[in-house]
Amino acid sequence: MTISDDTIKRAVQRYHREYDRYLKLAARVAEICRTEVVEGNAIRAQVTSRAKSPKSLEGKLRRFAASGKKSMADVDAAFGQIRDLSAVRIATYEQRHEDQVVALVAARFVDANGAPPVPDRKDKNIQDPGNFYRATHLEVFLTPTDIVGTYANVAEVPCEVQVCSMMAHVWNEVEHDLGYKPAAGELSQQERTFLKMLGQSVRMGDDTIQSLFAETERRQREQGGTFSDVYDFVARLRGWFPGVADFGRHAGPLFETLVPIRLASPDSILKAIGLPEPLTAAAEQKLRDLSVYLGVTPRFQLDATSSDLLLVMLLPKAAAFLAKTDPTTEGAARVRWLAEQYLKSQAERH
Repeated sequence: MTISDDTIKRAVQRYHREYDRYLKLAARVAEICRTEVVEGNAIRAQVTSRAKSPKSLEGKLRRFAASGKKSMADVDAAFGQIRDLSAVRIATYEQRHEDQVVALVAARFVDANGAPPVPDRKDKNIQDPGNFYRATHLEVFLTPTDIVGTYANVAEVPCEVQVCSMMAHVWNEVEHDLGYKPAAGELSQQERTFLKMLGQSVRMGDDTIQSLFAETERRQREQGGTFSDVYDFVARLRGWFPGVADFGRHAGPLFETLVPIRLASPDSILKAIGLPEPLTAAAEQKLRDLSVYLGVTPRFQLDATSSDLLLVMLLPKAAAFLAKTDPTTEGAARVRWLAEQYLKSQAERH
């Protein structure tokens, strides 16, 4: 046996003692993913987290022992090889946002060596026409700035982040529940056929959802009045900046800080800017000017492919108000800091 009963027993006992750490880590990583990765960049997605239950850990270890596929000489080896005790899932409404979320997660967290984590992309349908599993996995650790106070004891604990579309998640979960439980026996040919049909429907569903939200954005661009939410904000203003790759990036905090100062509609924002659309060229010049002032290693960098272009266009009129906001998130603190730096740059010029 590659894993002894004694090792399994002691590993489960240790996990019972440390279970709260893994719950705490999963919740913290999920919170960062929800506020900074998803909401901060106006991406429609659901973020969930869990710590594997002690019973699930025991079951996994016993499956490894029965199959002989892994060798774990002691408890430390077991914890070293099972890396998904804490896990977070980000299920995007649209498949096109998967790569964007992966890049944002990789930029926000670190790996065991302090470097950006390397994504592990899986699309099993490429090799197996009957397998529609698709997701990207990243093993992440909290950054040194995150490891403060109560989080000091999870500094070296990994968390698995899985990114997939919501439709892909449906197939992944159904197939996992049916096919990953040896006690249930081998799947019949009819079950495999139905799974394949479901997989094909899921892939079609991804396309349908993307078309649905594209039509929603078209309708929102045509309607007047105040913004209903950050997605409406992005949909109606994206067209002012043609050629900008990812206007939704940083849009969440910007929207959050503009609404309290009554910049809550296209008309009010355009009036504050004082220039006709399109605005890309003028915004890029303003962004370059402020970037020069900020220097090489500022606290926050401006992003010319994001809604920062709108922010810099609003700073001449709104910076004094934005610099007084009480930030509730890291993103809102970023907006406030950039407004403060803009005011300093103007003061030094006069």
